Amino acid sequence: MSTDRDTTRFVRSWLEEGATELPDRVLDAVLDQLPTTPQRRPSWLVRRFPEMNNTAKLILGVAAVVVVAFLGIRFLSPGTAGIGGPGATPTPVPTPAATPATLTDGELEPGTYVLGHDLNATITVPSGWENLDDRGVTRETAAGSGIAVVFWPFPPDLQEVYTDPCAWSSNIIEPPVGPTVDDLADALASQSMRGDPVPTDVTVDGYQGKLLEMTVPSDIEIDACDEGEFRSWLGRFHQGPGQTDRVYILDVNGERQVLIAHHMPDATAEELAEQQEVLDSIDFLP
Repeated sequence: MSTDRDTTRFVRSWLEEGATELPDRVLDAVLDQLPTTPQRRPSWLVRRFPEMNNTAKLILGVAAVVVVAFLGIRFLSPGTAGIGGPGATPTPVPTPAATPATLTDGELEPGTYVLGHDLNATITVPSGWENLDDRGVTRETAAGSGIAVVFWPFPPDLQEVYTDPCAWSSNIIEPPVGPTVDDLADALASQSMRGDPVPTDVTVDGYQGKLLEMTVPSDIEIDACDEGEFRSWLGRFHQGPGQTDRVYILDVNGERQVLIAHHMPDATAEELAEQQEVLDSIDFLP
């Protein structure tokens, strides 16, 4: 007749021969327990049951091992929720972006603002900047002049460009300037007394276009010009001799947008660097 030790030997052999695909840590734990389980002592007062044959013992032993293995896998498997394993990693919740503010009159708090005039763009400023007609921003320089970053959102004005910005009333380019980026860039490049600007390729917030750096003569007597104004195009007059305009002509989703960053000769390197940061902050909305 087989003994409990025989049953242990059969179960051990069955497990070691690969009858189940248990993780090594579970298999080792079960095998460690089989030979160490003590036999019942005669003095234990237990209820007697009919003696089982060897086959039944073997079947029950195998069944017990399978149950233990199943529970071991559940408790030891990584990623299992509940006891023995960490819960599922929570999905990170994105932090909503701050809503841009609306431009107000006077000095602006540092932050991001929505431009008006249907420009569909935002601009970000540090302290000291002011709203400029809801289409840009400006600030006073230490020397008392000003710097600005401003759009020109009036397409009809850009059809009237002058070959002579001082005697502008009788020197309008004919025919009127066309609607493309190159049309306006070429017209401005042909303007006299502007430092012979050369259009160069430029990108603002992913949108391509042309950049021209245009100056006002340092020795010009603006009061002697037509109506006392030195003009680039209809409505655009300049504040004084030596003024520099960086004119960005962009194709934004098929529409021409004109952006100007201008300063007077007294602007410092630090002020111009801050102006560039403001210009670089422009973000065209979808």
